[in-house]
This record gives sequence, C-alpha cells and structure tokens, in this order.
Amino acid sequence: MKDKTGWNKYRHKRIPAEFKETELVIESLTNSGDGLGRQDERVVFVPYTLPGDRVRIKITQRKKTFAVAEMVELLEPGKDRVEPQCAHFGVCGGCDWQHVPYEMQLQAKVQQLQDTLQRIGTLTDVALQPIVASSKPYQYRNRIQGELRRGEFHYKRRRSDQRIAVERCEIADEAINQWLQSDLSAAPQGRVEIAVVDELIKVVPINNDNSTELGFRQVNEDVSNSLTNLLLKIVADSSSTSVVDLYCGRGTWTNLIAAKYPDKHVTGVDYSEQNIQFARASAQADALRNTTFHQSTVEKILTKVSVEDSLCIVDPPRSGLDASVTSNLIAHQCQSIVYVSCHPATLARDLKILCGSGYKINTLTPLDMFPQTAHLECLVHLTLETPITVRTT
Repeated sequence: MKDKTGWNKYRHKRIPAEFKETELVIESLTNSGDGLGRQDERVVFVPYTLPGDRVRIKITQRKKTFAVAEMVELLEPGKDRVEPQCAHFGVCGGCDWQHVPYEMQLQAKVQQLQDTLQRIGTLTDVALQPIVASSKPYQYRNRIQGELRRGEFHYKRRRSDQRIAVERCEIADEAINQWLQSDLSAAPQGRVEIAVVDELIKVVPINNDNSTELGFRQVNEDVSNSLTNLLLKIVADSSSTSVVDLYCGRGTWTNLIAAKYPDKHVTGVDYSEQNIQFARASAQADALRNTTFHQSTVEKILTKVSVEDSLCIVDPPRSGLDASVTSNLIAHQCQSIVYVSCHPATLARDLKILCGSGYKINTLTPLDMFPQTAHLECLVHLTLETPITVRTT
C-alpha cells in the first residue's frame, strides 16, 4: 500500500494481514457492478468478477463491515464467464460486465431491483413487468463523451481521473467507431461529445454545465423507443385532460404527447432556459396549441402550478425527487404519476413515501438501457388509490 509519494508505507513495518493477498470465491453481482465475496464477517467487493470465480485478491480499502479489493489473478473462472469483446475492458471505466453473459446481466439487474425495493422501499409485493432487453447488447450507444488530446480520444480509467486513449468503443455505434479511427487532429480538442445525429457524426464541446448544444437524449434508441411507447400507452389510457411533464428537457415527450393527444393540455417544466427555448420553438414549428412551458426548477413550479387531477411525468436525475417535490405531489393529489428512474435506490426511497401516502404502483417495468454496465432504467406507473387529507397551516 503506497502513500501519495509512491513509497510503500509499510516498507519497514509488518504488512497488516488484511492487505496481504488472499483467495476468495465470488458469490453474486452487486448493483455497483462489482462481484461480491465474503471474508470472515466482512463482504468484499471485487470489480470484474462474477459468481463462481475463484480469485486471488488484494484488499485496497477496509471498513468495519466491508472491504474493497482488486483482482490479482483469476485462479478458476466461474462456469458462466465469457470473453470480453473490448481490448480496454478492465482498464476503461465505461463497462462493468463484458465478462458476464447478457442473459445473466438481465437476471442480475432484476434481482437487484427486487432487493432494493424491499430493502430501501420496504416494498415486498411489487409485481415487476418482464425486463425490456436491448436488441443490441453491443454497439448500442448513439453518443459517447470523453476527451480529445493531441488527436486521440480518451475515456477515464475506472474510478480515476487518469485517461486512457481508445481507438474503438465496443458499446458505441459503429459509425462512431469509424470516426474514432479517422484522423482526429482537426477535430476540436478538449471534452467533447461524439453523436450520431440524422445518420451523421457530430462532434460538439461539453460546456461547464456538463452538457452540450445537442441537449439530453437517451443513448440507446431501441430501448428508448420502448420506454416512450410505454409512456404513451399510459397517457392514452388516462382520463386526465392535463399532463404535466416535469424535468421535460427539450420537450421531446411534451410535444410528442401534445401532437398525439390534442384533447389533452401538456405542460413542460425545465430549469434550463436553452431547453425551454428549444421546446417552445419545436411546439411552434409543429403548430401545437395545447402546450405551455415554464422555465423553473420543479421545486419552485409546484408551489405555483396546480397538478391536481393531472397525469404527472417525473424523470429526475440520479438523486431522485427532492423531498419538497414528493410532498407537493402528495398534497396536490395527481390522478397518476409516471416515474422514470435511472437509479433504483432513490426510486425505492421515493416510492416508499408515495405508496405510504395514497398512491399505488400499477406497473413497474425495468428497461436495460445500458448493457454491459450495472445501470438500470425503470418506468413506474402510480395511481392515486386512497386520497388523503393534507393539513395546511
């Protein structure tokens, strides 16, 4: 174990037993992407392993109830282990599970979602819909982000600020890979997004807000379409004539819903002025007269705009819903809520509150937007089952 100067801090001391190399058998996969084994009374997290692996490990971090280790040697591979497709796997920080068969990835994500709903949300009777798999486990990303330096494209190393140069990314669209193998010296250097837009490659700088002029869009077009179709089906079946799209971004869903259901009024809310300007311009271009847009944080808008009897769409960041948002959704008693989540832990936390305050989960659908990683997208449809009396002061 080295200190910041690079010298071994135990050079003249006996190395503690917990930091010596030892053997471990991996039992399961975790929602952070690591394999999990046990040593004495402590769980040990080991990246790039899978159940059945017998590995030699070195503990790099030790806490009271868990430890983090790195794999020194794969002594005996688990029976399900497959060969990663990417030459950079295990160094680049983009993928967790290229050594895990795709069906096993899907099974692990469903099991982890169930465990998270029960452990954090105390939700034990949620009937999950079948997971929506990606038709392309590889080459599914329509955009990637990284850094161009001296004519080379770089990703970050796993859990590090160090960079690794790559000429090919196996989860990126093949058009992006062809561009990566071209002469990059004339491309804009620095942090960039490389995206497929209308079948052409666009390279745009990433700004200080960690966004680009292209705005946000889902990286997996196939699964994104499935997500949108699930959402539209819920809107079509709703008797509510008011739809409120909180965290609407550039208004993609807002304007799509308004176009398909002209009898419904659709309101979009986003904090970004650029996003709202784009959404309004798109609505005007399509001659949509049943939309309203607000540039505001969701926390502020819910104190001014009533969502009572509306269908509310919430697609928050990984941190989930702010407590004030959850409180307002409960107080104003939406007819139904469509919650799109990219983080099962914060989803489970928010569902616990909503389901304890009159809402019922109708459907919960996991979607594998990010194959070869531990990330999971979910769509939850909740309806107001038991209206509650909210005291106001």
